[in-house]
Amino acid sequence: MALFGSLDDFKSMFYKSEALQILHQYLLDAMDKNTNIYNRIVNLNCSGNRVENKIDLGFDMVAIEQSYKLGNEGQFESHMKYIDFQLVVSGSECMNFGSIGDFDIYSKYDSSRDIILYHHNANTSTALLKSGTLAVFFPYDVHKGGIPFNDESVYKSVIKVPSQLLKFCF
Repeated sequence: MALFGSLDDFKSMFYKSEALQILHQYLLDAMDKNTNIYNRIVNLNCSGNRVENKIDLGFDMVAIEQSYKLGNEGQFESHMKYIDFQLVVSGSECMNFGSIGDFDIYSKYDSSRDIILYHHNANTSTALLKSGTLAVFFPYDVHKGGIPFNDESVYKSVIKVPSQLLKFCF
């Protein structure tokens, strides 16, 4: 089941390994207005299309800092190798999500992108992700973002964390 909350809600999880401590520090820095990471994310210019910046965090973790205009064009997706840690740094967006068993596959697993795409499903839950909200999507969580709440753009970081790094946390 997907998890949603503030960074403080999850802090006990991050002390389980060196890799998770690195992830936690990155997330804290992404929310600190006095850091280069925060400024790098909020200064992404998404005047037309999605803008992304990939950062290697080590331990096979990659942060995809991004900004994009909100719309309802997103695709339902899930991942097999990585867990998505999605942190909204500025703005807000709604996410639809549901259990993998409730969806029909649109495009089978693409191992080069670690993604499975699904047909639209109206039987989903919706969560509001605002500045400071962390969402964690596991391989069995189908999710779709980019749904407007009240902002035109969202600035966030999606950190791809190998599933095996969290096997002892849950």
